[in-house]
Amino acid sequence: MKHQIVLGSLLTAESRRTSIRRLVDAVWGTAPPSTAGKQIRNAVSDLRGILAPSGALITPAADGYQLDIGEAWFDLREFHRHLGRARTLLGHQRSADVIAEFRAALSLWTGPMLSGIESAALQAQVAGVNEVRLSAAEECIDLELTRDRHKSLLSELSALVAENPLRERMVAQYVRALYRSGTRARAFAVYEQTRRRLAEQLGLSPGPELVEIHQLMLREDAGAAGPTAAGPPVPAATSAPVAAAPDSLPSEIGHFVGRAAEIEVLLADGTRPGPQRVVSVDGMGGAGKTALAVHVAHRLADRYPDGRLFLDLRGRTCDRAPLGHRAALRRLLLLSGLPEAELPVPVEALVQLWRSRTVGRRMLVVLDNAADAEQIGPLLPAGDGCLTLVTSRRRLTMTTLSPTRVLSLEPLPRKEGYELFCRLLGNRHPKPLPDAVNGILEHCGDLPLAVSAAAARLRRRPSWPVWHLAERLADRQMRLAELQTEHGGLIACFDASYRHLSAGQQRLLRLLGAAEGDRTDVGSASVLAGLPPFVAEQMLEELVDEHLLMQPEPGRYRMHPLMKTYCAQLPAPDGTTGPRSAPRRVPAQTMAA
Repeated sequence: MKHQIVLGSLLTAESRRTSIRRLVDAVWGTAPPSTAGKQIRNAVSDLRGILAPSGALITPAADGYQLDIGEAWFDLREFHRHLGRARTLLGHQRSADVIAEFRAALSLWTGPMLSGIESAALQAQVAGVNEVRLSAAEECIDLELTRDRHKSLLSELSALVAENPLRERMVAQYVRALYRSGTRARAFAVYEQTRRRLAEQLGLSPGPELVEIHQLMLREDAGAAGPTAAGPPVPAATSAPVAAAPDSLPSEIGHFVGRAAEIEVLLADGTRPGPQRVVSVDGMGGAGKTALAVHVAHRLADRYPDGRLFLDLRGRTCDRAPLGHRAALRRLLLLSGLPEAELPVPVEALVQLWRSRTVGRRMLVVLDNAADAEQIGPLLPAGDGCLTLVTSRRRLTMTTLSPTRVLSLEPLPRKEGYELFCRLLGNRHPKPLPDAVNGILEHCGDLPLAVSAAAARLRRRPSWPVWHLAERLADRQMRLAELQTEHGGLIACFDASYRHLSAGQQRLLRLLGAAEGDRTDVGSASVLAGLPPFVAEQMLEELVDEHLLMQPEPGRYRMHPLMKTYCAQLPAPDGTTGPRSAPRRVPAQTMAA
């Protein structure tokens, strides 16, 4: 097992140096023997002999070792090669070829990476790779479901959901496949089982994807929305009133805490009369925008008797493109209760139908995860009695939409972060004192998603004292891996923001992540990136709009500590990381000023 852990650590480092200290931690954890360093060196010597016929080499590097795969066969490299081809073909709308590449990539897996190897440090390292595998499976299954392959996917989805019972997108795919295959009772049972698990284990309610498929099943079972597995479409008159007000809001979030000032403002705007009210909530990934919008929507629900709709616009996701106007309008109309058979094809006709559907009504619409203002323009309900809550990672420029309010969420105050941590920790541990949790909250940068992930990590390890988790989070190299969750965690969250940036913005973020200190200004960034000052300033301001940098005062910029950790570990296009991608190093005192 020792040799497997050492080899696994070197492989997951992807040609980067792995220190002997980290190898020791991976093999023995917090209680290594006095001969640990010697045993690691002996294991590396053995592995060199084993790997020699393949062409792979292990070479000394500073205080550790580095593995060079060379031309040796490496299934993970082949997986990424097929995945890259699939993404390229996806842009050319060649779905059959995309599915073939996805299947070739997934065929290289027999289960989670390095499963069976008992090493907490190593499992934390491979969490990101396992996440990529599961996301690829979900993308492939989404494409196959659109080709009506519901029955053929049941066995695969059943195994994947058994392996990942709280992965909501995968469960939603399984529920959809069951329902469309005619196994309606099983589809409802799987949904209900997942809803209970989320509540009992994580204190969460089902997310928008699960809620959407559940609402669709309920409507079709009631005969109010188009074709079912049992028969033809049920006719419905467009002009007929909806029997029951549609409601696709995710369930109320049981562990929601804080944001009292923001809630007060949003409730005031939600009860104030006025035409086409639009409230925008923005903030960095993980700041809790969706949670706030859903919480406020439930508080306001009684004031909007004609319907409460929730739609994920997928503006910032790792594996799916943002919803276009046609797809978004179709979903809104379906959620409002219209049969699919009655939906027109042209976008212009869908816009007119949506406007006629909402005029004169009092509806609340939550448009979650918007990419930009252009995406939401045609989706606004027409009625003066309607309210639209928009969430986005980007500060939306909506001058033509006359928003009632624009709120930007900051990290939680320390007291509220402590309350959130304790609430999510539940009764698996005695309630810790605030001083004991301060270190954890500090390492989490008071970001709600990170605080939630830290509490979930401790829930899964009831034998760990609070101080032990704080010590693990103190390691910057491992911090993001420690905060991984079954939904991907912070790495997936930050990936979703990073991949939408231009190459120049990505490069500047990598340089800022590698520089000393978390603060900069236009002059320092200009020198660091080798850019004219006006170009550097424009990029910095754009990153502020994307909530990837904070601006405590004009001309000064600061990076959230977790975002800095993430950016420092990003590889450049040439495979290098951190400082090596910078044209020159800026002195520490300049960046920390």
